[in-house]
Amino acid sequence: MPDPSNGRTTPNAVLVIGGGVGGMRAAIDVAEAGLKAYLVESTPALGGRVAQLGFMFPTHDCVLCRGTSDHGYGCTRPSITPALLDHNLHPNIEVLTSTDVIACEGQAGDFTVRLRRRPQYVDPAKCVNCGRCATVCPVERPSGFQMGLTMRKAISKSAPRAVPDSYYLLEKTEGCNDCRKCVEACPTDAIHLDAGFTEREIHVGAVILAVGYKPFNPREMQEFGFGRYPNVITSMQYERLASRSGPTEGVVARPADGRAPKKIAWLQCIGSRDQKYPYCSAICCMYATKEAMLARQRLPGAETHIFTMDERAFNKEYNAYYVRARDEHGVQYTRCRISEIREDPTTRDLILRYPGGRKHGEAAPGQGPLVEDRFDMVVLAVGVRPPENAEHMARVLDIELNEFGFCQTDKFTPLETSRPGVFVCGAFASPKEIGETIMDASGAAAEAMRLMREKLGALPSSREYPFITGATPPAPERDVSGESPRLGVFICGCGGSISDVVHAPEAAAFAARLPGVVHAGYLPFACFPDGLNHIRRAIHEFGLNRVVVAACSHRTHES
Repeated sequence: MPDPSNGRTTPNAVLVIGGGVGGMRAAIDVAEAGLKAYLVESTPALGGRVAQLGFMFPTHDCVLCRGTSDHGYGCTRPSITPALLDHNLHPNIEVLTSTDVIACEGQAGDFTVRLRRRPQYVDPAKCVNCGRCATVCPVERPSGFQMGLTMRKAISKSAPRAVPDSYYLLEKTEGCNDCRKCVEACPTDAIHLDAGFTEREIHVGAVILAVGYKPFNPREMQEFGFGRYPNVITSMQYERLASRSGPTEGVVARPADGRAPKKIAWLQCIGSRDQKYPYCSAICCMYATKEAMLARQRLPGAETHIFTMDERAFNKEYNAYYVRARDEHGVQYTRCRISEIREDPTTRDLILRYPGGRKHGEAAPGQGPLVEDRFDMVVLAVGVRPPENAEHMARVLDIELNEFGFCQTDKFTPLETSRPGVFVCGAFASPKEIGETIMDASGAAAEAMRLMREKLGALPSSREYPFITGATPPAPERDVSGESPRLGVFICGCGGSISDVVHAPEAAAFAARLPGVVHAGYLPFACFPDGLNHIRRAIHEFGLNRVVVAACSHRTHES
């Protein structure tokens, strides 16, 4: 519908900033309503903070699969929905990773947004995850995904499964142009070290902010020894140790010597509920309880002790979860705030002093005697801080932040920012856990739909098997049950990942002689456009009614 003030057609698209669980949920809801969703993420992959977790409380279910065995063989879902996977992307969603918002003008219902995309040194459309680039790369850097617990190559990927499912080079060093080993090793010509920044302008009717949060940096509190004592770690570092996709493949071990800890302490409210950061971070009590329960399950006989001012179990079933941890799993709770951590330099054990008469679930007429205790490991349950780019985002979008640096909202309109047409969800509004973030995201998407109600359904789609399709669905499947088999066999070499082990052309020649096979062929890359077009042509040319694809995955060929 044209805007009478300028004659321009108002957009039927929504910009979702942030590719974590909140951003993914909002984008899916918008797309399902028949609107275009631009899903912008500043890092090279979707998933956000939740992608670093192996388990969620209070169910201990999986969160986002990183291609590991955390929750059973065969789970391969690295996003909250299959509709965001590379070869199954919802037709109404455009994913823009490594992208930042640099300008936003206009008004509710008609925004003009300028985006800047950082150099795509690795083309996700051509990367086949062979890993040869990382194998030959001579440069190592601390892994941000692994919270600095291990090193990664300069060109790498965060986990076995990611969206987009591709390797990436975050920053090109001065030596890259001279080295070029990754370029020479890539079998698909996916690496381009001369790539540069690109900018584009999009028109949207609404903006949804789902930029998440950053964990508090405990180096601000030197009394806890983080960065000086190797066995003092943060809660996010513990999450990586406990995850199958972590540096120790799920084996919790002391960083100092690799020994399994037998006694672990959790210190609560690090960077929360103090004079500098007076607010409660909402999630720390529950995730510490989850981590302690995991330790009891993973480390037989381990003693787990949580030091907390009080247990804040906010949500449904959370108090029952806390009681179960205390009474059934033997997690100990003491009401106190530890003032400092000392280290035994010989054993690297950590020494805490605390009042011994403040156990949860017991009468506490006084503080009790002062106890000095040794622990193999101390986990700092760090609080929630606004995201790194909060101030930049506020300037670009012309929105207000509150006194703590989070997005300013009103108590009775918690999803609306100070600028009409710009909505917020998740931890950028206030500290909150995964379930609340998902609900916020759907609510923010609904607010965008209400604003753009005249555009709803403009881009229809279908969920008919096997993939979500656009306005023009594929031809219906033909019933071939009564036809004689006419098999087509296609063997992929996968750039050497398969053909260096299996003699793929010879295997194709052997398959051609099998009963019922009317066509067999070898393809260097069956999932690339040329390979897919070859399969389509062969189906029509040879009248194939059964197709066998021998490749790394069948998922890229099901449609």
